[in-house]
Amino acid sequence: MAGLIRIHNIPRSTRILLGAVAAISGLIFIIKFNTYREELISPTPTNSPDGVVSFQNIQVPYLQLVPRFTLFYPWVVVTAIFAEVSIIALIISVVVLYVSTKYVEKYWSWKEVIKFVLVVGSITNFVSVIVTIVSNIARGDVAGMDQPLGGGISYYFGFLVVFKQLIPEHNIVLFQGLVNFRVKHLPFTALVVVVLWSALVTRSLYPVVPSVNSFIVSYTYLRFFQSFAVDPLLPITSASSDAANSSLITGDASDTFQLVEFFPSITKPYLSVVFDKGYELFVFLGVVTPFNDESVEQSNLRAQKRQEQVSQAQKSVANSVAERRRQVALQVIEERINKEAATSST
Repeated sequence: MAGLIRIHNIPRSTRILLGAVAAISGLIFIIKFNTYREELISPTPTNSPDGVVSFQNIQVPYLQLVPRFTLFYPWVVVTAIFAEVSIIALIISVVVLYVSTKYVEKYWSWKEVIKFVLVVGSITNFVSVIVTIVSNIARGDVAGMDQPLGGGISYYFGFLVVFKQLIPEHNIVLFQGLVNFRVKHLPFTALVVVVLWSALVTRSLYPVVPSVNSFIVSYTYLRFFQSFAVDPLLPITSASSDAANSSLITGDASDTFQLVEFFPSITKPYLSVVFDKGYELFVFLGVVTPFNDESVEQSNLRAQKRQEQVSQAQKSVANSVAERRRQVALQVIEERINKEAATSST
């Protein structure tokens, strides 16, 4: 009963998305395991032309994002979001989904969290497979067409962008203060890491292509297309907003969520020119709707209210921690006094 209560306390989006990861990844494992057993007893293994049967090389192209077969199984751009074939990748995806969705659902509805993962993940997978196919054709890399893509990397950077939007000034402290940085610096730092990893370790387009795609897709969606119902008297997005008394907003036009704000200050004068020209081009082509002064002002106000809400919550947590420490200290002092009193009386 206690276990059921704990599961019920987990946000709905977290339960659904983790269930999708468990179901699809588990199904892939079962299919691969059955295929592996058949290959072992088969005199002519179909998945191992060299005669060496390898569990890792067995693919499930109707669930995994394999470039060669994507045209025949187009739905894999969605199923591959939740397809993990290694224990490490599965653990990382479970942790990322659990932590991220549990926090983000406080600001969004559970439906919006799931929609975000599906939109960002599927578009990221689609663009990644197109880039991979074009690159492999240009290089004549036939083997690269059979390397599965997808997995949680299609939404990892998406949640980093979300945190940059919701809590940009929040400090992350690791190793007892040895590492201290703000959330707003995390996306750029992670991008640098994956670029170096692809250039120096894997020497391939993975993981830089899906990571960059996830970053761009998630930012574009949040900046220009995400819709929310907000209370006009309290301009902060809420999952429980009353639709009858709310106004619909689209995108986030706040100054703190400009694309240039994701990059170091020294690069902003140069990048802002490029990004502004790109924005004007997309507006001219009708891809995005231009922001007016009112939408920018309202978005700035919502961002300010959101930051005040986060700061107040952090202060409340800090006060409760300080209160618990004070109670523990008083209890220790009281026990010491009682012990000394008992010793002196004897």
